[in-house]
This record gives sequence, structure tokens and C-alpha cells, in this order.
Amino acid sequence: MEPNTQAAGGGDVIIDYRSFLTWMATSVVIYLLLSGLAVLVLPFGTYVQYSIIVHSVVGLVATAPIGVAVCLHWKRRKASIVPPYDRIALAALVLLILGLSTGLFVAAQAMFGSEVGQLANLAHMLLGIALGVLIIVHLLPILARYRSAAPTARRPARKRFVATGAALVLTLFLATSWLASGVESTVPFQAFGDDYGWPYGEDHPFWPSRADLARPPWQENFLAGLAAELDAEGLEAFRAALDAPRSAGIRDTSRTLVEQLEIVPAVAERIDELAARAAREQRETGALRPEALTGSAGCGSGGCHEAIYAEWQASAHGYSAIDVVFVRVQKLLAESKGPAETRSCAGCHDPVALFSGARHAEAPMGEDMVTYEGNSCLVCHGIVETDTAGNGGFVLGVPGRYLYERAEGGLGEMLGKFLIRSYPDQHIAEYSRPLYRSSDFCAACHKQVPPPGEATVAGIAQEQNEYDSWRSSDWYHGEGDPKTIDCRECHMPLVASDDPARGSEWDSYRSADDGKHRSHRMLASNMYIPMTMDLPGGEEQARQTIAWMRGEIDVPEIEHKWVTGPVVKLDILAPDRIRPGELVNIKLQLHNNKTGHDFPAGPLDVLESWIELTVDDNLGNRLLELGTENSVAPSIDAPVVYKADWYDRQGLPVDRHNLWDVVGASYRRTIRSGDADIVDVPFRCPGIARPRLSQSASEEGPGERTSDVVFSIRNPELTELRVTARLLFRKANPEFIAKVYDLEPLAEAPVIELVSATHTIRVSAD
Repeated sequence: MEPNTQAAGGGDVIIDYRSFLTWMATSVVIYLLLSGLAVLVLPFGTYVQYSIIVHSVVGLVATAPIGVAVCLHWKRRKASIVPPYDRIALAALVLLILGLSTGLFVAAQAMFGSEVGQLANLAHMLLGIALGVLIIVHLLPILARYRSAAPTARRPARKRFVATGAALVLTLFLATSWLASGVESTVPFQAFGDDYGWPYGEDHPFWPSRADLARPPWQENFLAGLAAELDAEGLEAFRAALDAPRSAGIRDTSRTLVEQLEIVPAVAERIDELAARAAREQRETGALRPEALTGSAGCGSGGCHEAIYAEWQASAHGYSAIDVVFVRVQKLLAESKGPAETRSCAGCHDPVALFSGARHAEAPMGEDMVTYEGNSCLVCHGIVETDTAGNGGFVLGVPGRYLYERAEGGLGEMLGKFLIRSYPDQHIAEYSRPLYRSSDFCAACHKQVPPPGEATVAGIAQEQNEYDSWRSSDWYHGEGDPKTIDCRECHMPLVASDDPARGSEWDSYRSADDGKHRSHRMLASNMYIPMTMDLPGGEEQARQTIAWMRGEIDVPEIEHKWVTGPVVKLDILAPDRIRPGELVNIKLQLHNNKTGHDFPAGPLDVLESWIELTVDDNLGNRLLELGTENSVAPSIDAPVVYKADWYDRQGLPVDRHNLWDVVGASYRRTIRSGDADIVDVPFRCPGIARPRLSQSASEEGPGERTSDVVFSIRNPELTELRVTARLLFRKANPEFIAKVYDLEPLAEAPVIELVSATHTIRVSAD
């Protein structure tokens, strides 16, 4: 039976089908539901992103007309709808209002906020699904009734209503497809320059760095060719070997696997041809465009990761490519061994230049590149796999970019931010991986190993290796053990934050709403470069670094498994009272209290840490000073110095950080994590006129410097001696700076006091 033709408010219901407002509102609601479903189920890409834009624009423009149309429809029909359809209709009306409201709220957050709330996003999605179900339930009985009813004057109007509505929905989808089809596909790869050096072969473009790219086109083409030659097990073996960080190119890796899998000669020959073709393709198209890895400033603008970007800018990761000391050492390396060898360092210090093929003969330092970002946001967060062999042992995935992501200013930048915020899942999947919480992630660069083929009879000395030092420390209890203190827990302590990246459920002591993010200052020991280069935020970086090195920055989240106090504890062990002329043995005890690896860590030929020891009497006289900060060479006469003196194949000193020449160490002293180092300094008190070093001064081993110290106590008013010891540190010793920079001016690295201790000795004949 036909429903009543008169609505409660008067006016024939047929007007609903003839009204432009009605069919437009209905069509738009259907489009919003279908396009929202498309965004939900289709894979991320250009079409989905334009669907988000068109969906949002249409929803924004049509909200008011839809509201008017639905309210008029409800007013006219509510009295004529019989149960239970009245409750279904009312529920649909409520869901529609809530869906439009949450949609507007989500769009406003995506456009003007820093992030879209998860609850708001989820609510909008669930409301849309529920509304779609109720609309179907609401319309199906009506459509069935109209289909079975005899023709009436209303049928043509209904057909026009359906036809025009379908046309509008189709038009909006076609417009989205047209917009998506107009986007030119950007290929992130480019050819290596004609002057690019290939000393390790055409399938080793980035060696001696072990850094490589994940699933590049030439590798995928190679695997596609292998599919016709190998069974599933053999193909998977090749895929796994090529996906992992490796020390061999495609051809060498392929030959090794062919031998291991015992592949028959005929197939092995075809596989070798495929590998050779892949190597040629890599040479012709294997360099990345720099813009594929740059744009860190965009990550820190528009209300996104502004705090994290500010921290990163002055960090060693941020300036690693433009560090004035690093740049100078790289030029020395290029002059000594050739530009290609600078790639050994570039994998960790300058990956953008390395992967873009900018480390070539004419520009060994990548001087022809406009942008220097060191370890940019996209480099670190683009790494998909690492190993613990060091020297840049990581595999970098080329990150997918959102539409307009690289736009600067105007509508383009606004749309880029809007898409990231409104569709954050792809962004999170690309840049937030469990890998980043593992200390193995850090091992890729914080472990130096000899370049391939560089072993000598004497052996190549390992200059620095924080990773294995940490693994052998008391802080490591096994992978995943809650007692283990990982790299990030110390060097990236949690800070209060409203950053979109705040919160995490990865750690047992964190939650998704803890209101904190891990500091990207990467606090360690380098306060020198941020100040010398006057980097943005350099002063604050230096201040926090010094506080960090002194152990003055607490890390509450790991206090249950860490220790308190200074990084290195310093105690003076000496008697409280001595007689005139008595031999006294002063012990200086240093305990590596907080460092999870050896102290000091880093380039031991560049930095140095030493003990300054002074003795003053109660009359104001300085009786002894060893290793004083203001002396010409404090580390020469210091009681102990922590550093390394390397030598080359000719036995000559390595004094320009030319690690490529190192074969051994004539002196190396550090303190293992959790261990103590004791330095003895004997004092003797005969009655002579002035203090001096006795003839028994000697070195009893590497860094074991002991001396008999003689001073006068003839004055009867001398009743007290004050012994003061300070542990000092500087990032770059003056001798190194003088060698590397010759006559070029460069500020001297500041001397930092890490910890001090005093002890008072009473002098009495009794």
C-alpha cells in the first residue's frame, strides 16, 4: 500500500523527488559513504589521497545543504512513518548529524591542528559505517515497495531522482580519478655521473660503506628473472640474501648462493647473466635523487614535529655532514686515497651525498649538492634493516611521499600537511618501526671496522666500537631482557612533549598517552661543533651535553636499573694525617659509573680526558700541579690520560684522524663500563727548599704514570695539605686541530670538568 502523500507539515511528498536540494543531498551522502569506504579499503596511493581531498571538500561544502534537506525530510515524513521504521529513520538522522559533525572536526584538526585525534578519527569512521548500514535498511523496504507497486505519476520523478543522483556520484569519482591521473610519477633514481669512480666494481657503487638500498628496481628485476629459473625455496634464499645488509654486490652474492644451493651449471650461467644485467642497470640508474632523502625542515614545520626538529638541528646527527672537523678529514682522505674512499665515512656521516652519487672525483665532498642534512629525518626513519658489523651496515628503504609533501608555503604545503594528518597510518608505518628501539639499529654506524680488502699483516686497528663495548658491559643482559639498558634509553631520554610522536607502548614503562617523546639531541660528548659552527640551538645543545657528561641529567624512567651520581666517579684515597718526611701513596680511583660502554668513547685519537692533580698547603702555596688545564700540554704530565695514540704501517703517528692508515696503537687507555681504574701518585716529604719531581719518575706501562713527589714542610706553620683532583675532557686536542687545519683559524675545543674530588691531609710530627 502506498504511504500517505501528505506529510505532517503539509505539502505533497512528491516534492522530495523533484527537489534539487533533495537529490543533491542524497547523492552527496552516498558519495561520502562510498568514498570513505574506498579510503578505508584501498591501498595507499595517489587515488586514495585525492579521494581524501575530494571527500573533505565535498563534505565541507555540502554539510549545510544536507542538514537543511534532511531536517525538512524528517519534518515532513516523521508523522507518517510506522514503527519500527521510525526508530531506524531517527537513528539514521542522528548518525548523519554526528557523522557530519565529526567529519568537520577531523577536517579542522587536519587542516589547522598538529594531529587528528585517534578517537575522533575512529568515531567518524564507525559512524559512517553504521550510517551506511542504516540507510540500506531504511531504503530497501521503500525500494521494494515502489518496485512492486503499480505505476503512478511519481515513478518518472523517482527515476530522474535515481539517475541524476547516480550521475553526480559517478562524476565525483571520475573527477577524483582525473586528478589522480594528472600526477606525474616521480622516479626517485637517477644515473651516476660520468666521473663517478668504480674502484670496487659496477655493483658496488657505495663501497667501502656497507650502506645499501632496499628493494631497488634492478634487484626486483633480477628476482623476477630468477623466478623462471628457481623453485620457491631457492628464490626465497636469494631474496633474503639481497634484502639483508651485505658485504658483496649482486654478482658476488649471486655466485655465492649458486654454489651453496648447488645449482646446475646451465642455470647458474643464466643466473650470472641476470646478475650482470642487474649490475649494469644499477650503474646506469642506481643513484638516488637528493630530494628523496631531504626535507627535514618540512617535518619540523606547520605544527608537526617542531620540538624534535629543533633538537635534531644541533645534534651530531643533524650536522654530521657539515661538521667542520669531519669535512677537513674527508678532504685529507680524498687527497690521500682518492675521492671514492670518502664513501667509507659518508654512509654514516653524509648518506644523502653518498646515495645520490655526489661523492665523485670532481666533488669528493659532494660540494655540488645544494642541501646538506647529515642524517636527515628520512635517512634514519627510512632504514628498514641493519646488522651489527658496522661501517654503515644498514639497508635504506626509499620512503614513499605524500602528495604536496615537498611543497613550500601556500595551498600546496597546507594540503601536504592535511593529507599526512588525515591519513597518518601510512606515515606511521613508513617512519616508526620496532627496529628503532633496538641497539642493533645504532650498531650500523657506531662501530668502525676495516674497509673491505684492507687487512694487513699487522692488522687494522679498530678505532671505535661503542656497540660491542656495550654488549660486553654489565648493562647488557640479553636482547629483550627488561634489565638491559639500551642505547636510546640513555642517549634519547624522555622529555615532556605535545609532539604528534609523543607516547609509545614499546617500553614496559611507557604508554600511548604518556605525553613524552624521546629527545633527538642524541646527547653524548660533542658540545664543541654546535658552538664552533654557531648552529641553531647550539648553545642549548652544548649546555645540555656538558650537563649530560657530568651526570646531571636524570633519566627517571630507567632509574630502577641505572645508577645515580656522576658519569665517572672520582675518589682520592689517602691518609688523613702524615708526619714530616713520610712517604705517602695517593690513590686516585676512577669508576665508570654511568657509561654503558668504555669511557671515553668516540675518536680516541682526537678527544682526550685526563686527571689534573694539585696539592696546596694551608699557607696558600701551590706545592704540586700535574696536568693543569692551563699548561701547554696538560696530558703530558698528567697522572693519567684516557685516549689513544695510533701508528701506521711505517710506525709513524696517526695524528690527523687518518684512520685509513691505522694498523695499531702505541698507547690506548679507557675504562670499561662498570670498572674502576686506580692511579698511584706517591708523595715523599724530605726537608728541601721547593717541590720537584724526583729522579724516580717513570712509566710502568701504557698510561701508568707514577712519580715520587717531593715538597718542603720545613715551615712549622704548614699544618695541612689540600689534594684536589679533577677529571677533565675536551673533544678535540690542540695538536690534532693544528695538524688538520695547519694555519687556518679554528676555535680551540673547551676543556670541561666532568668531576672533581678533594682530600685534606693533616701534617703533624705527632
